[in-house]
Amino acid sequence: MLILNYLPHHFIAETQGGLEILFNPFESYTLPLDEWVNTAVNFLVDNFRFLFQEISSPIKDTLEIIKSGFLALPPLIFLIIIGLLVWQVAGRKLAIYSIIALCIIGFCGAWEEAMVSLALVLTAVIFCMLVGIPLGILSAISDRFNKILRPLLDAMQTLPSFVYLVPVVMLFGIGEVSGIIATFVFAVPPLIRLTNLGIRQVSPEAVEAALAFGSTRQQVLLEVQIPLALPTILAGTNQAILLALSMSVVTSMIGVEGLGQMVLQGLGRLNVGLAAVGGLGIVLIAVMLDRITQAISQGKVLSWQERGLIGWWRSRGFSKQKGTTLGISILVALLVGVTGWQLMSQTTINSKNEALPGNGIIVRSTSGLETSGIFITEIVNIGLEKLGYQVKGPKQLNVPAMHIAVSNDDVDFTGVHWQIAHKEFFDKNGGEDKLERVGTLISDCQAGYQIDKQTAEKYNITDLSQLKDPKIAKLFDSDGDGKANLIGCTAGWVCERVINHHLQVYGLEDTVEQIEGDYSSLMVDTLTRYRQGKPILYFTWTPHWLASILKVEEDVEWLSVPFTSLLEAQGNFTEKDTSVNGKKSWYSSRSSSDIS
Repeated sequence: MLILNYLPHHFIAETQGGLEILFNPFESYTLPLDEWVNTAVNFLVDNFRFLFQEISSPIKDTLEIIKSGFLALPPLIFLIIIGLLVWQVAGRKLAIYSIIALCIIGFCGAWEEAMVSLALVLTAVIFCMLVGIPLGILSAISDRFNKILRPLLDAMQTLPSFVYLVPVVMLFGIGEVSGIIATFVFAVPPLIRLTNLGIRQVSPEAVEAALAFGSTRQQVLLEVQIPLALPTILAGTNQAILLALSMSVVTSMIGVEGLGQMVLQGLGRLNVGLAAVGGLGIVLIAVMLDRITQAISQGKVLSWQERGLIGWWRSRGFSKQKGTTLGISILVALLVGVTGWQLMSQTTINSKNEALPGNGIIVRSTSGLETSGIFITEIVNIGLEKLGYQVKGPKQLNVPAMHIAVSNDDVDFTGVHWQIAHKEFFDKNGGEDKLERVGTLISDCQAGYQIDKQTAEKYNITDLSQLKDPKIAKLFDSDGDGKANLIGCTAGWVCERVINHHLQVYGLEDTVEQIEGDYSSLMVDTLTRYRQGKPILYFTWTPHWLASILKVEEDVEWLSVPFTSLLEAQGNFTEKDTSVNGKKSWYSSRSSSDIS
């Protein structure tokens, strides 16, 4: 302490600053990795997107063949075929389970979605096997290649799938192909690892015996190692199938249809039943495929000729001629059923649309994940159908992906475009050169902050800036940290960034924190708190379904903001542009329109 008294004050200050840098060097420099990644992805998109589109062609063709085949079959015939196939390869009990599981899915109204999901999973697994098994074999016979491949597999297994969804969409477009590629990245590593492991675990004595009898290295691999490693390889295939199914919900966020889309829709609409139907379908299919692959990998004592329908036929002592006749009869019956189904489907498309302007033209649309956006897009699609257009169901995407999809011609239009809020995405994806705003669907939209009317009147809260007062902020503290919990938006949405911007420019960072997450899920908590009589503070906009539950001036009140302040990318607007009835909100007096 005596020494410190003699040290100059400026020396102590400089030393403390140096110690801060020493103990926390990250404050002095931040690696611009995000900028590097953005630059690299944009370079690939601008210069090589056409190449990635060509790469996706075989995936798309394979999927279309499988999906169209599944959807072309009448459900009854599909059940018969699945039952016979599973009986033949996995036994009678699994065949019965498979039929019951698919019947449950069908009676729940999810048959078509289940067929799409099944086609997607099978396509993804086919390409996983085409790539994964050869790479696993190569890893097993080459230690050097195995060392090079291992870090890549580690990254593929640990990297969150959401990280590569956006670049995949930018390179391959939205929809099923991007979903299969994302699924491939997630599902193929276990297949490669288990193929490698299975071959390496083959008994050295078996390999030495084969070599001693004059077998070449290739013969040893093909006739000894791979057959002995087959159960492990099939276990890897089993893992790939289950991981592919687990990606159903994740890939639905980039426009992939199927059971995952039902789960996503249920979440967005707060419809637990709809989400449960989709989730149940995924579980039933997962169990079915898991048990089938396990049965195949474990092998059977009986040969395939003694199992299933063929085994049953042979056990009855019927001749080959009768068996051939029965097989042909079943095949003809199935073909007749499929043909009749197709003719019945075609008769529903009558000729009265021939004189309409949209006859023969296919229109692809995309909506947001929010119920209001889905509703608006569906209304537009109904109008297009009345004009004779063949409208494909809207793909549900987040806002950035919607604009990317329209810009890349993956879809034709979206009915969810906010003139101010989405200006940044509009400009980034070509602006007026590639996109066109067509008409105004809703004018004088408003977005901002609301609180429950009871709290607003009791404490005379009318402006967001009043939350600077710790006593006021504590009223909305739901986690006990002393700060107001402002229910915000889904991470990545424009409103999420604007709210953080407002907390900074209005000086609210010390007393208010934004709660981020899935917006619909956050609203469930908000409504629950309101019904319990607790104060609520949240961000919302109109039109929105929440406004029909929490009504302004009856249940909740808008809060003014101290002054108009938007993100730079949204343009310059005055208080006149962002005020309604004398209250300054986030923005208003702007329109939601189609872009195409």
